[in-house]
Amino acid sequence: MTKEQEKKELTPMQFRLSSQHFGPLWKYLCQDEITNVDWDSGQLWVKYANRTRKRVYDPEITEEFIHRFSLIVANHESRPFHRLDSVLSAETEQLRITFVHEAFAVSGRSMSIRKSLPRLRFTARQAVTSGYCEEAVMHLLANCVRGGFNFVFCGEPGQGKTEAAKFFSSFIPAHEKVITVEDLREWHYHQIHPQNDCIEFKVSTAEAYQKAIAVSLRMNPKWIMIAETRSREVRYLLESWSNGVNCMTTLHVDDGRKIPDRILNMLESRQDADRLVNQIYEDVGIGVLMKEEETEGDKTVHRIRQVCFYYREEEKNGCILLVENGVLYPARMPEFLKQRIRQSCGQEDIYQNPAVAKMMQEDI
Repeated sequence: MTKEQEKKELTPMQFRLSSQHFGPLWKYLCQDEITNVDWDSGQLWVKYANRTRKRVYDPEITEEFIHRFSLIVANHESRPFHRLDSVLSAETEQLRITFVHEAFAVSGRSMSIRKSLPRLRFTARQAVTSGYCEEAVMHLLANCVRGGFNFVFCGEPGQGKTEAAKFFSSFIPAHEKVITVEDLREWHYHQIHPQNDCIEFKVSTAEAYQKAIAVSLRMNPKWIMIAETRSREVRYLLESWSNGVNCMTTLHVDDGRKIPDRILNMLESRQDADRLVNQIYEDVGIGVLMKEEETEGDKTVHRIRQVCFYYREEEKNGCILLVENGVLYPARMPEFLKQRIRQSCGQEDIYQNPAVAKMMQEDI
C-alpha cells in the first residue's frame, strides 16, 4: 500500500477532523507499523506492530500542542473537557482517541491514540514463521471455525485478542451471515471481507450492547461477533449460544481454563447456577489465550499461548488444554471430540484445512 493510499484510508471523517488538525501527530499515524501514539508526563511514546515501544523526541509536539489538540477534539465532539469532565473520548473509522485532564492525571494532561486498520495485521505464513502459532494449530482452529464452534479469545489488555479474532474470522464462509457488535470499531469485518454477508452494529452503552445482541438474534445470523464481553451482556451471549448462533468474542482473563468461571461471575444472578455451568461448558466451544512475549532484542510478539476445548459429555463438564505454553499436545484430545470436529467441518484430518493450505501457498 502506498503512502497516499494509507493517508486516504486513515483520513478521519466521523467527527470532521482533517489531517491538518492532527498537526505533527499525523506523520506518526500515517505509518503503517505504528499502532499507538501516547503523550504521558510530557513525553511522546509510539508503539509499533512488532510490539516495540519507544520514546520519540519531537520538538513540534509539546504540552501546548496537546492542550490545543484536546480542545479541538472536544469542540468537534461537542463535549466538555475540564476539571469536572476530566476524560474525553472520540473516534474515527480507524482511530480511538482518549484525553485525561490534568485535574485527574496529576502528572499532566495525557493522550492516547490507538489505531485499528481495516485489514489483517499478518498472513498465515507470517503467523507460522513468527511463532504466532504452530501450523497444525492454525489448521485445527480454521476447521473449528468452518464447523461452527464458538470462540472466546482471552488475555490481558493489549495482548492481541481482537487481531486474533479478526484473522480467524477470515475462515467464515462468505454466505454465512455475520453481525458485529462493538462500541469502538475494530473488527472492520465488512471492509476486510466486502463480498461477505455482514451487518455492523455500533453501540455506546451496556444497555445498547444488550439491545444489539437481542436484535441480532432476530436477524437470522449464522455468526455474532462481539468486540468484548464485559458484564451483563453475557446473558444475551448465552442466549445466542443456546439458539444455535455461532459467536466470536473477547474476554479479559489470564488463563483459558478460567473462562467458564469468568462468564458465570459476570451474570447478574446465579440462580440455577448448576444448569448455567452445564450450559457454559456445553456451548463455549474453544478458548484461545493470547500472550505478548519477548523475543531477541527489544521486540515482543503476540502468541497463542493456550487453546482450550470445553465439553459436556456423559453429564460431566470438562476442559482439554490442547495447546499449552504455545505447544500442541494432540494426544490430549479424546476421540469423541475429534469425531465432533470431523463431523462439523467435514474434514477427516482435523489438522488439515484447505483454506489454510491455500493461504500458505499464496504467501510464498
